Amino acid sequence: MASRRIYYLAKNFAYPLGGVRIIHHHVDLLVKNGYDAVVLLRQDEAQHFFRSQVPTMVAGRNMSITASDIFVVPEPWNDILRGLASSPARRIVFCQNHFYVPNGIARATDYAAFGVSTILSCGDVIASALRDIFGLKHVPVVHNAIDHTLFKPGAKRLQIAYMPRKMRKESDYIRMSFKRRHPRFHAVPWVPIEMIQEAEVARILGESAIFLSLSHLEGVGLPPLEAMASGCLVVGFGGGGGLEYATPQNGFWCRQDDLSGCADALARACTLAHDDREAHAVRVAAGRSTAGRYTLQRMERELLDFWRTELAQ
Repeated sequence: MASRRIYYLAKNFAYPLGGVRIIHHHVDLLVKNGYDAVVLLRQDEAQHFFRSQVPTMVAGRNMSITASDIFVVPEPWNDILRGLASSPARRIVFCQNHFYVPNGIARATDYAAFGVSTILSCGDVIASALRDIFGLKHVPVVHNAIDHTLFKPGAKRLQIAYMPRKMRKESDYIRMSFKRRHPRFHAVPWVPIEMIQEAEVARILGESAIFLSLSHLEGVGLPPLEAMASGCLVVGFGGGGGLEYATPQNGFWCRQDDLSGCADALARACTLAHDDREAHAVRVAAGRSTAGRYTLQRMERELLDFWRTELAQ
C-alpha cells in the first residue's frame, strides 16, 4: 500500500516493558494492512516476554537512509534524535510517556530542533501534557491496546497480584501495613508478577481477585487495564497517566503518597470479594467495561487514520 518504509525504533530490555509491546502492535497492524513497516532495534538482542512475528532488523553503521524513510523514535532517545537530525528521512517522535520528554529534548528547546515533523502520542493525558508544554495545537493519539483474547477472567481466588518493579519499597510497606492493620486477611496470598512471559502474566491476573496497581510516572499504564480485562478489582495508584481511565466506579484509587490508605483500600477490596459478591461484581464489571475500550481494533483504526494523514503530507 505505502511505498515508504516506516522504521519503529526499539530496544529489547532485560525486563518486560509495555512500551516495547505497543511498538510491536503498531508494526504488526501496519504490516497486516500493507504498509512497509519494521521494528528497528538499537542492538542485536532478543526479547523473551511476548510472542511477536513482526519484521525486525538491527540498526548498523552501514545502514542507508533515504528521503523516503520515516523513523519513529521513542521520546527519550536524544542520541538517536541528534544522530538523525541531518538525515534526509522524516522523523516522528512516538511519545509513550510525557515524563521522559526532558530526556529526549535535553538542552534543545523542543523536538523541532531535531527536525521532528510530528509528535504522536498513545494516550490522552500524554497529548494534553504535550500541548501544554509545547503549545502544540494538535497531538495525534493512537490509544494503547491490550489483547483481550489473552487477558480475560479465569477461575478466581482471593489473592493479590502486583508488579513491584516501579514501587518496590512502597509495595513492601503497603504489604506490611495491610497485614498489621487488617489481620483478618493476613493469610491472603500476595503474588508478585515480574520477569515472566505475557501469557503467564495473563494467567496470574485471570485467577486473581485483586490487583495492586503500583503505577508510577506513567504515560498510560497498561497493567491496571490488563488486570481490569482479567476481572480483577484494581486497588492502588494511577501514576499520572492512569487518570485517563481511573474512576471511582472501576477501582479503589489512592493518592500516590498514601501508602497506608492503599493498604486500607486493599482490605476493603478483600472484604467485598469475600463478603459482598454482588458489590464486588459491580466494580469488576465497571473495570472490564473500561478495559473494553482499549482494543486492538480501535488501535488499528486510529493507527491507519494517523498514517494515511501523515503519508499524505
